[in-house]
Order: sequence, then structure tokens, then C-alpha cells
Amino acid sequence: MGMRGKVIMLGMLVAFFVSGCSVRLVDFTVISTKNAYIAAKSKGSRVKGEDCVFSCLGLPFGIPNMKEAIDRTIQNAGSEYDALIDGVLYQTTNPFQICYKVEGTPVNTKVRGAMNEKDKENLLVHSKRLTGN
Repeated sequence: MGMRGKVIMLGMLVAFFVSGCSVRLVDFTVISTKNAYIAAKSKGSRVKGEDCVFSCLGLPFGIPNMKEAIDRTIQNAGSEYDALIDGVLYQTTNPFQICYKVEGTPVNTKVRGAMNEKDKENLLVHSKRLTGN
């Protein structure tokens, strides 16, 4: 192999190691891996979480867990939250790591007992499709 072939091979190898991809898997209006109610008492700031596994040259040493990524995102919001709204789930890959990444707005849906008229102000509309916005 000549010098030119070695340079091309080195260039391809460098391109392989610095490349990666991100695929948007799903949008969700409400998602939780916990037992959740429909009504929400409070809404927090947007949070992120992930679950990753090591890979070597694209060969994974395990499988990332989507539920774990969602759980970590909810936990990152704080103990008062139990669900996410308006979230996004991504799968990212590069030569050394494969991940599920979750981003969403945490809500507290732990409403006890029957709701009365006053409690209806605590309901959050979780979808732009329902509000027409």
C-alpha cells in the first residue's frame, strides 16, 4: 500500500472514531414508569436523564435500558415528581457509548381523593393538540 492509500485509510479511521449519530425515537405527551394519576398538582422545570452502555467500535457491552433512563429523568426532577409531560426520548450512539436519553417536564400527579370544583385548577393540560396551540 502506497503513501496515498495509508493517508486515505488513516482519514477513514479518524472519521469513524469522531462520527456518531442521534435518532429521535418518540415524543410523548405523558409518560411515567410509576403508578400515576391523571390530575397534576404541580409542574417543574425541564429535566434530562439517560442510561448508557459502553461500546467498543460500535459493538455494545450490554443494552441501554429505556425504563432506567425515564426513571433517572423523573428522579433528577426531585422526589415530589412522579411523571413527565411533553417529553422526548433519544437514542444516541458513538464508537464508545450507546445511550437512551430522556428529556421532559416533571409533574406531580399525586392527587388524593375525589376532586371538587376548586381542585380543577390543579389540572394541567398536557398536550398542545388539546388546547389548540
